[in-house]
Amino acid sequence: MADVLNPDALHHELHRLEGWSGTTEGLDKTFAFRDAAAARAFTARVARVADELDHHPDVRVDGDRVRLALVTHSAGGVTQKDVELARRIDPLATDDPAEARTVAPAASDPVPPAG
Repeated sequence: MADVLNPDALHHELHRLEGWSGTTEGLDKTFAFRDAAAARAFTARVARVADELDHHPDVRVDGDRVRLALVTHSAGGVTQKDVELARRIDPLATDDPAEARTVAPAASDPVPPAG
């Protein structure tokens, strides 16, 4: 099981994630798009990354807005898996799918085991 990040580690990670907020109980971010179709395309891109990492966000779509909530339920809070998923999601948030890209983790970033 993955370890829940302590508040200091979480604060450090949130500082590195643009627009994400949260506590040790969960991270969240709302993304806005030009229309509902772009929002749905974004959620499809997020689903592919989530499947790769075997770690899935809670998703709420409201027209052209998508709210993502990340938490590792099995650990009871935010873990490095949630931070990695947030990092991988951010580059996907574009109205133009041709601009969307998936960022591979840096060699120095630990990659949590799947599951």
